[in-house]
Amino acid sequence: MERGGLAAPARGSEGGYTLVAFVVALAIMSIMMGVAVQVISFQARREREAELIFRGQQYVEAIRLYKKKFGRYPNSLKEIWMAKPRVIRKKWKDPITDSWYWGIVHPGQEGGKIGKGGGGPGSSFGTPTPTVTPTPFPTPKPGTPPEQLPMEVGPMIGVYSTSPEKSIKVWEGRTTYREWKFVYKEQKAGKGGGGTPAPPGPKPPSPPGSKPPVPPRKGR
Repeated sequence: MERGGLAAPARGSEGGYTLVAFVVALAIMSIMMGVAVQVISFQARREREAELIFRGQQYVEAIRLYKKKFGRYPNSLKEIWMAKPRVIRKKWKDPITDSWYWGIVHPGQEGGKIGKGGGGPGSSFGTPTPTVTPTPFPTPKPGTPPEQLPMEVGPMIGVYSTSPEKSIKVWEGRTTYREWKFVYKEQKAGKGGGGTPAPPGPKPPSPPGSKPPVPPRKGR
């Protein structure tokens, strides 16, 4: 009877230790899964930022080709998408918002900052040119083709993301996605077509033994 009385508490204590160990292991696994989710989310966001830079530069190149082929800047993303011959490989979404909407940079807005109300498809920068007027756009129906979406119209030299979120990467000194402006900067060539001429350098020294030229005398 004594042995039977002592055996029951021993089994109960072992079961208690097993339960505690299981709870601790479960807590550790939960913590590790939470950390893994954060790491994966962080990495996915970094990849979207790299994709934003890539797609923004694709639109810059498309604007350059459009200007070269048609002699003017495109007036909308639709003109870039539907240009014949083609100037862009495909229609690129904004990878941050996963939307067809991009902010449009108009001539004269290269160095501007987006105001408090900026960030939408009809938004403009803090110092817009007089010809640019923000236009409210209705919400499109789900499944509307990109070519039929209402978008900002006007000569465009670049694009930017409409997301106001803080970025992980600091890109050209800017820390929010809608400040990452991708702008086509046209090169201004000099008279000879090779850019701005360099300033004249110093005159070469006179050969040994030569006399400096005598200035002509003024008439009396």
